[in-house]
Amino acid sequence: MDVEDTPAVLAGQITDEDPAVGLRAVVALRQLLEELERLHVDNARDRNWSWQEIATALRVSRQTVHEKHARRRKTQGKEG
Repeated sequence: MDVEDTPAVLAGQITDEDPAVGLRAVVALRQLLEELERLHVDNARDRNWSWQEIATALRVSRQTVHEKHARRRKTQGKEG
């Protein structure tokens, strides 16, 4: 992550009136959010949380979180 892509800088750019700057910030924040979700889903599963517990914490359905993360984790050898 470059210095100009830190969450604090990106948050400041989100309100920039230049659409190119603002939209670039939206993309970077979306990528950061996805990475944070992957990290914390992996942490939860590694600590034996059920897919339902993770889904409840994320306020989504069990099916949604399972479909999004189970295959990735299996490919990475993290799920049995």
